[in-house]
Amino acid sequence: MAARCAGLITALMVATVALPASVAAESVADFYKGKTIRLVLPTAPGGSTSLYGLLIAEHFSKHIPGNPAVVAEYRVGAGGVVAANYVYNAAPKDGTAITMLIAGLLTQDTQPDSVRYDAAKFSYIGRASDLPRAFVAWHTSGVATIEDARQREVALGASGQGSLSTIHPALVNELYGTRFKIINGYSGAGTTYLALERGEIDATTVAWEGLVAQHSDWLRDGKIKVLATIGSRKFTGYEKVPNMIDLGKSEEDKALLAYAAHFADFGQALAAPPDIPADRLKALQQGFDNLMKDSAFLAAMTAKNVEIMPMTGADLQAFVARMAQRSPKIAARLRALAE
Repeated sequence: MAARCAGLITALMVATVALPASVAAESVADFYKGKTIRLVLPTAPGGSTSLYGLLIAEHFSKHIPGNPAVVAEYRVGAGGVVAANYVYNAAPKDGTAITMLIAGLLTQDTQPDSVRYDAAKFSYIGRASDLPRAFVAWHTSGVATIEDARQREVALGASGQGSLSTIHPALVNELYGTRFKIINGYSGAGTTYLALERGEIDATTVAWEGLVAQHSDWLRDGKIKVLATIGSRKFTGYEKVPNMIDLGKSEEDKALLAYAAHFADFGQALAAPPDIPADRLKALQQGFDNLMKDSAFLAAMTAKNVEIMPMTGADLQAFVARMAQRSPKIAARLRALAE
């Protein structure tokens, strides 16, 4: 009798291990059926992160087993740290809370007192596009080139300490001698654009996709002057504008600028908290990969005049791990910016 029971248990164990993939997929579908996934956005409406996030939320559901609703919500503050802290620590770790991380969050050196996460331990789902940025000035500011910003003080709008909108001009001030007066407190691109129009600020740094999508007329009509580009992507029509990396005077300076510029390659990225169930993370990653090929999603992106340059969750995880291996000198210099 004991031998018969042992044989039955062994058979059941073998059968369980050999379950077809369709059954595993059904368990993920059963979990998500009737549920809502919250996509936590770290910036205010009106910017490129919000634009990508809303479009992803609109089209993602049909690519996730069980077709849960995907609803965007905003948790704005501290250059994206508020949203990142929430999703990493307080949000459910069951696959029903995800976020879009701002690239500046990859370095924890600039906000050591407020960061409550390890960027490398998020569960990365995928990247929709890179996020090249640019230094721009309003046409009435009298600033038309990056050299002009070395000759006089230039009021530059930024979101907050630790954000890329603050890190990049602070680095260029230190390493190239520009005189950007960084004014923090703008909650997103929408409020910064309005401040430019009103003359409250002379310049800012922007996500290029957001500028092209929302204010291509400014570029066409010369209302915006592009002072320098940030990131690996070349901007058509602006090939003669200097890249931020080229502003370094020494090899060490250029290495620091390159590290900060490469945040742009992280881009519009989706992540879940650490330790969500592996099968649900895999389903979200596969669903995201399928979304990047969805004709309706691609048509919506084209209509908004924004690019798709996807990266898989696994490749994104590896990218973040490489960024975390910064040299002690780079880490120390970034920390100094926060002091």
